[in-house]
Amino acid sequence: MGLKAGWLALFVFVWIIGAFFGSTFEYHDTEADAGQAYTTGNAAFTTGSSTVNGVGTVWVAAMEGGLIQYDADNTLWSKIDTVVNNTELTLAAGYQGAGGAAGAYTMAVSPGWAGTGGGGYAQSPVTTLEYLLNISNMVQRNEILGVIPLITPNGEYFKSAFKVLTWQWSFMAGYTMIYWIFFAPFAMMGVLSMILLVYGIITGNIAF
Repeated sequence: MGLKAGWLALFVFVWIIGAFFGSTFEYHDTEADAGQAYTTGNAAFTTGSSTVNGVGTVWVAAMEGGLIQYDADNTLWSKIDTVVNNTELTLAAGYQGAGGAAGAYTMAVSPGWAGTGGGGYAQSPVTTLEYLLNISNMVQRNEILGVIPLITPNGEYFKSAFKVLTWQWSFMAGYTMIYWIFFAPFAMMGVLSMILLVYGIITGNIAF
């Protein structure tokens, strides 16, 4: 491989490795409101059942699509499918934890619900890489007049992909100067090298 192609390939390699490791260790944080943080009252969960009964709760429809956790089974989050009334809701799938009588629970905004896991439940949150690899996140389902389904591109997905390609990691928030001095040049060089490498291969104007 000639010197020109070698340097281009090196920059592309460093860029890809940086994007991979950055998205692996960073958790995806969705901008979409997927629920309401709520812990009022108690909730009873039963293994294998999708019904959750509350005591002293005031659950509302706005909580649908969010995540709920029975505190005794911490780290296991279940997706809320339907809020039947103030004291009853149904999960997207039968509860997978041990469950128990009415006890403390946590209902929180989902930090990147990607629909991963069997039967509609998942460990939360998901990494940026997991979010992007789930290509179903590329589109979102909307409704016209509340009844006609409309599939549209998910802007959040492509925004996350752009941040990965340009190495704009959340842990760099507040360190703009450091990003532009140390990270941005490598990211931009990687993107430019990829373009030049592909162009050179197509046109044959590159040394191997």
